[in-house]
Amino acid sequence: MKADPALSALRLFAGARLDPQANAVPLAIAFSGGADSTALLLAALHLWGPQRLHALHVHHGLQTDADRFAEHARGLCASWGVPCSVLRVQIPARPGESLEDAARGARYTALTNAAGKLGSRWLLLGHQADDQAESLLLALLRGAGPKGLAGMPAVASRAGLWLGRPLLSCAADSLRHMLDVQGVPYVRDAMNLDPAFRRSRIRHELLPVLARLEPSWRATLTRAASLCAQASAGIEELAQQDLARCEGPEGLRLAALRALPEARLSEVLRLWLRQSGLRSNHGQIVNLCRQVRATARGAVALQVRLGQGLVERRGPWLALSAGTYVSGHCGLHDAHEGSGCL
Repeated sequence: MKADPALSALRLFAGARLDPQANAVPLAIAFSGGADSTALLLAALHLWGPQRLHALHVHHGLQTDADRFAEHARGLCASWGVPCSVLRVQIPARPGESLEDAARGARYTALTNAAGKLGSRWLLLGHQADDQAESLLLALLRGAGPKGLAGMPAVASRAGLWLGRPLLSCAADSLRHMLDVQGVPYVRDAMNLDPAFRRSRIRHELLPVLARLEPSWRATLTRAASLCAQASAGIEELAQQDLARCEGPEGLRLAALRALPEARLSEVLRLWLRQSGLRSNHGQIVNLCRQVRATARGAVALQVRLGQGLVERRGPWLALSAGTYVSGHCGLHDAHEGSGCL
């Protein structure tokens, strides 16, 4: 059987990214049983054989077909001689967080934990070009900046593990067609058709319109995401330098923050909060910048609550409340990482 176009894309990815000498190290593959992850697993099987692979299937119980999907994953992997672990997760309910975001977070925590226990250095994901386009459009509709509009990176790191997306150049319909021609079974997730999810509506309502307006929409949106990733990397590099100059033993020096131009001030604060494990939105950053500026005019009180964290003024310092600050990066360490696309 041939696994083109997935095999071609995986060959290119592996040649550029993976250590050819590390044949003894297992490669973990996120395997939902859908067309994309099936195409990726089949390509990996052709490239490396079953002995180097381990499929990881997440069972989060969000739909009645979850048990059937898990059995399909086990059965197909057994027929190919690939070990398969089914990971059962609970979706936490957090105020203000969407079900999609909560499920994504739980899924990737389970996948990275399982891959780490296997001794894997890489977790391969089946995201393809249509997924990248949808992520870019979702970020655009949220009003995201360059970091969010960078979409999903081909490579990122999380919890000491490399995450790879070899199929970002592959169209979804080409992967499905390849599997259909070869008679390879895959599951179809009804949630992908549910109009309650914005991503589903983009896929089925907006992308067909884009295809009529611009036949090469995949390549165009991929190029836009790549340009935003480059811009984001430059912005973050400058923010890292500014942050290093502002940091001190008790937080950030207010005088150093006030000396920064507005755009650089907002990026430093956003980076500082992200490295501290706190999420922030545009309005919160604008408010925090305003209060930092106000300290130059004698304002003493400065207090902004972000989730479980509290940002406040302590004399000449901008500090986080006790027990909140965690030095260094939290989890993701990739300059091109999009917001919540993993």
